[in-house]
Amino acid sequence: MTHLHFFPVHSLSALLLSMCGLLCRPAAQAQVAAPLDTQRVITLTDEAWAINETQTDVAAARLQEAIALAQRIKFVRGEAIAWNGLGVVEEIRGNFDQARRHYQKALDLRRRLGNKQDIGSSLNNLGVLFEMIGRFDSALVFHRENLAIQEQLADTLRIARAQFNIAGAYQEMGLYTEAQGYLYDARRILEARKDLDGTAKVYAQLGHIRFELDRYAEARDWYARELAIREQLDDPARLAEALTDYANALDELDSSQTAVAYYLRALELWKQLDDRPGQANVFINLGDALKHSGFYRQALQYLRQAETICLEFDDKLGLMEVYNTIGDVYYRNNNLQNSLQFVRKYYRIAQETKDNKYIQGALKDFAEVYAAMGNFSKAYDYRVQYDEFRYKNLNERISAEFARKEALFEDDKRKRQIERRIERQQTDIKIQEAELAKSTTRQYALLGGALALLVLVALLFSRNRLRARANRELAAKNIAIERERERADALLTNILPAATAAELKANARVKPERYESVTVMFTDFRGFTKIAEQVSFEVLIAELNECFSLFDDIVLEHGLEKIKTIGDAYMCAGGLPRPNTTHPQDVVRAAIAMQCRLQTLMRQKQAQGKPVFEMRIGIHTGPVVAGVVGSHKFAYDIWGDTVNTAARLEQGSESHKINISETTYLRVKDQFACSYRGRLAAKSKGDIAMYFVEYSC
Repeated sequence: MTHLHFFPVHSLSALLLSMCGLLCRPAAQAQVAAPLDTQRVITLTDEAWAINETQTDVAAARLQEAIALAQRIKFVRGEAIAWNGLGVVEEIRGNFDQARRHYQKALDLRRRLGNKQDIGSSLNNLGVLFEMIGRFDSALVFHRENLAIQEQLADTLRIARAQFNIAGAYQEMGLYTEAQGYLYDARRILEARKDLDGTAKVYAQLGHIRFELDRYAEARDWYARELAIREQLDDPARLAEALTDYANALDELDSSQTAVAYYLRALELWKQLDDRPGQANVFINLGDALKHSGFYRQALQYLRQAETICLEFDDKLGLMEVYNTIGDVYYRNNNLQNSLQFVRKYYRIAQETKDNKYIQGALKDFAEVYAAMGNFSKAYDYRVQYDEFRYKNLNERISAEFARKEALFEDDKRKRQIERRIERQQTDIKIQEAELAKSTTRQYALLGGALALLVLVALLFSRNRLRARANRELAAKNIAIERERERADALLTNILPAATAAELKANARVKPERYESVTVMFTDFRGFTKIAEQVSFEVLIAELNECFSLFDDIVLEHGLEKIKTIGDAYMCAGGLPRPNTTHPQDVVRAAIAMQCRLQTLMRQKQAQGKPVFEMRIGIHTGPVVAGVVGSHKFAYDIWGDTVNTAARLEQGSESHKINISETTYLRVKDQFACSYRGRLAAKSKGDIAMYFVEYSC
């Protein structure tokens, strides 16, 4: 059954709040000689801040009084602080639109005063607020402006916090490469400052990125770093979260029994803190881990405790996860009627809350449970609904991404700018001509006919010269525009397949397309994390770039399509965007070429004393959906179980090996020698038969 993993109780927005100091108390302006009314404004805001989470009505009244007094005595900075505090109160109440208006009012006042540090604080608040309501594109606008201000102020700590916030927005948008770049920037600053708390938060987010990409071994390594720091600090809540992060990765790596020990440590900390939601989160994770180990009775005991707490706090998201996991426990235990009952429970909540992720998961679970019951008619109906819902969501997500782009191509923007400059130049020429004509008229009145004739000749010559120069400039600008257009076209074709780029230019969107048979390849380097710790960031990037450039050439040679790189992982596919029947053989040939050429290159690196990479490869053949996504950069990508299976095969491969699925093996066995090497357990997929491709360089 589908299992929608429940992340630690700290949401990204909550983590951002603590990371950025969003709700950080504004420094009281202790002015000994300040007027009594000014001090009263400060006192009111301080009083509101002390009670804003427990007595929101009283806090709001104090802040309204502070605003009225500040306006009367023209204490603009105090008014801005009070508006900001009122925004915090409305945010706590969940009135996000009101909070946005109050934060914006504070920002407007602070812009008027010109205090960059205060402006940055308001930008921060607005950025995180927009993230909380899912408006990540708007959040990035505020976070980027805040980062620019902090860079002007050379405030390294706030620079790191702004970078962390930008990374958070990118991560929520699924732009993991961009998110990782900003996290690495923040990491360098925080590690240099020996800011352990901030560094641990960065490590956690780097782990979350890997976790979301199903790169669980790498996620575990980052979580281990986070946990090592948290063990040193006196912060039980953060330690509990780090223990849960680490246990989550272990659970996904089929080390569920080891994970249980870490979950129990986290549970003990939440009990000491009397934090019921924290306990509920661990109960759910414990139930999930015990389910994976086959301890169904114990799993249900923990899940029932989680259900009690979620009902107590009206935590609908938690309840859906509880019922989803209970349903999976019963399904694994072949108690299909009870499994169906709990799928219905979380499906009802998902429909009430309009949670598409859980609606989609429930449709898939209905299909699986009814199929296990032998009711294939209902199973088929739900599978059709699941497929339709999944592709509808995919289309909506892609459409939403494109709707946020006001200008699709940079070359069009540049062209308009150049055309405006040309228009201004032509207007200037006309003004010059008009002024020259006036001057000529005056000279006619002062000079005789002969002199007037000379002036007219000079005027004509000058006008012709001006026109000739304008024409030359116009021709040069047109050439520049054409070059920019060609450059933009070349760039677009470089990052998207030619047919996809043409469709995007023609229609301003790309319709997702389903391919029934595609072969997907994943590669990554074994021990990359350890190597990354031993060399400088610049050296590491240079070495990766050399390897990936080598792979790019091979992909081009074999007619494949490069999809993307993520860290040290490289992903490509055959059989799209133009379908063909040779893609399994093409991809396997490319994989052999990659292994052989990389090994030759690594022997040279070893002789030079440089880092040496050992690569593993996974390949699978099946259907995918392809399309263009991205909020700030276009990216051609593919989705589906085929992609996930190829990634799992890569994780189950070995150094210098090419691990292919049985599906691919049946397509290539007549062209390549292969050896059966067992089956790979894959959650929600059953066991996958695997084969190593035998090759020699």
